[in-house]
Order: sequence, then structure tokens, then C-alpha cells
Amino acid sequence: MEEGILRDIRQDFLNGKPVVIVDEEREVEADFVYPAELITTNVVDFFLRYGKGLFCVVGSEDNLMNRGFFKLATNYNANYFVPIDWGDGTGISSSERALACNKLSDEKTTVNNFRYPGHVTLIGAKEFYERKGHSESSVELMKMTGFKPFSTIIEILDTKGNSHNLRYVERLAARFNLKVITIKQLWTFYVRNSELMKIKATAKLPTEFGEFEIVAFENKMDSKEHVAIIKKWEEGTTPFVRIHSECFTGDTLHSLRCDCGSQLSNALRKISKTGGVLIYLRQEGRGIGLSHKIEAYNLQDYGIDTYEANVRLGFKPDERDYAVAYQMLKALGLTKIVLLTNNTEKVKQLEEYGIIVERAERIFGKITEYNKVYLETKLTKFHHSLEELFESTNFQK
Repeated sequence: MEEGILRDIRQDFLNGKPVVIVDEEREVEADFVYPAELITTNVVDFFLRYGKGLFCVVGSEDNLMNRGFFKLATNYNANYFVPIDWGDGTGISSSERALACNKLSDEKTTVNNFRYPGHVTLIGAKEFYERKGHSESSVELMKMTGFKPFSTIIEILDTKGNSHNLRYVERLAARFNLKVITIKQLWTFYVRNSELMKIKATAKLPTEFGEFEIVAFENKMDSKEHVAIIKKWEEGTTPFVRIHSECFTGDTLHSLRCDCGSQLSNALRKISKTGGVLIYLRQEGRGIGLSHKIEAYNLQDYGIDTYEANVRLGFKPDERDYAVAYQMLKALGLTKIVLLTNNTEKVKQLEEYGIIVERAERIFGKITEYNKVYLETKLTKFHHSLEELFESTNFQK
């Protein structure tokens, strides 16, 4: 499916048709995108007439810096370089802007070959794992479709100049039969086909649950020190895998506000008996961090549940992304697993990245008088499969 989508997009580019990349989560905007090496006067005209935003050419930040291009003194959550022109004209015409983009994609050119400040906005893309914006995703799309890593982009504005009207974007794409792809989709393609984590070190780890091996990783994705805890499993069988998100208060301080610590212990007991892997991810508080989690705790002290507390603090109810877990499993050579989880979102994300989840098996912690509402919220709002837990006699006063 992935290969088919990218093959069709490549063919559209070769036929002179741009693609629409939608950012549904961060900016809630959409851009027309086209390879800088191919862009023509006609495509620039289309961008300006139907996009109407800021016309930009994008290359990797490191590439631009190495060729002598320099950043503007001020940047607001973007990475603007000096705008450029090519040739002896005014630089504003569609043909001149197209030529400037073509020439930027020629890596033999340097800043000295261009005039500046010019009429084509120049943007430096970070690595995709550092920033998931239109700049980065468009450059990655060029690589995925076999073109030089330089893109042209422009925001799509509706008839009133609004850049956040995704329904208008959908209608516009349908009108011109343009393919639409999201940054999230491109991120999934990127994670599936990149090697972003490697095994760095291994050692024996004796614990009260048995002796394991602990594995550390070189990590390009988020620079955090995630680890895997491994017990060898019988050859020819599918290993049990638990993906456990860090909970300092539950795992280390044995807090009763959640079931994380008891879930972790039960998972290690299970893996010690059957063999398998525990992936320990440093994404505290469903991805919002420890200090924000404590702020959320404070809201919960006044009757707000964990779902709403995260939202009130400006986060999604669950900020976690299991791309790191996929990369760790990939580094360990695992493609097929039995997942110890009550969370269907983990299954969904791992399967999207390409892991075969043979089945999911429930893994419960304890219900106490302090975490019962927390667990009920997991069941009713996060749709975790906890019915069996509430039917059991595990409620401890």
C-alpha cells in the first residue's frame, strides 16, 4: 500500500501535478508540495493562484549551511534563511521563481551564485525526527519518491484568506484531482523505513523476578534513554512483549494513584516465566512529563479525571507515540509478538508501523480505593479493556 501511494505521487509529480500535505495535529494547515528540481512556471502559477500563502523552497538545514546560505536573525518556531533570487531580472516573475528553485536543487550552487534578499523564501528543514512540520515532511517526501531532497511548498488559503480550513482544502484537492497525504502518514512511512535506533550496550540484570538482560540503545528519535528488559524465550515461539511507559510515582515510589507499578511487576513476573521483552519508554504522564503530571494530579485532587486534566493543561488526553517502541523492536529483530496490554491504541500503532501482533493478552494491576476512578476513566474514556479487572475481586481496601 505504502509503495503504491508513493509510486502514484511520483507519477503525479512527473505529470506536473503537486500533492497536498496536511498537518492535522500541529498547525492544522495544508500545503501544496512539488519537487524543486521539476518546478515550472505553470506550477508556480498554480501555487500562487490556488495556494496564496508564502511561496518557499526547502532544503535540509545542514545542506544549506554547508553551501553558505545563512539564517535570518529572527525565527518564530520556523527556520528561515535569507530569501533568494536567480539571474539578472527582478526575481518576482513565476519563471524566475521557478528557476531559483531549480538552481537551489543543484547542490553545486552556493549562496554566491544567488542574489539576496530575493523573492523566494528559503527554509531549512530539520531532521524529520526532530520536527514534524511541512518543511521536514516535504523534503522526506522528495526522498521517498526518488527526487532530490529539495521541495517547493505554499500554504493553502481559502477564499477568505484562512489557512486552517481543511474542508476547503479537501474540496480544492478534489477539484484538481490532487492526492492528499498527511504528515502523520509520512511519519509512519519514515519510521517504518528508517533505522533510528541501534543496540548500544547489554548487561545481565538480576531482579527479584528473575535474571534478565537489559539493553540500551543509540537513539536518534528523541535522545531519551529507553531500555529493553529481555528474558530468552523458547525458539520457534512468539515472544511476549510489554510496552510500559515510565511512571516515576507508580514504578519507583509505589504510588496507589495508578496501577502502573503493579502492572510493571506483573509483566516482569510473566516475562520471567515465559520469556519475552519489556520495553520501558521514558514518556511520563502519558507523554506530558513529570512536572505536568503533578499539575494534572493537582487537578484530580479537585475531582477532574485524568483525561480532562491533560486537556485542561493544553495537551491531548494521551500524547504517546509508539514509534520508539517499534524502532526498539526492529533493532532487536522482532516483527511478530504477543502484546501484553489492555490498550488497543498500542496494538493499532504497532500494526501501522509494521509489527505483527499475533494477539493481545490482558495484563492487570491492582484496584485500590485510590486508583478506582483512574481505572474507570481508562475503561470509559480511553477504552482500555479492563472489564475483567472490575469483575474480579481485586479491589483492595
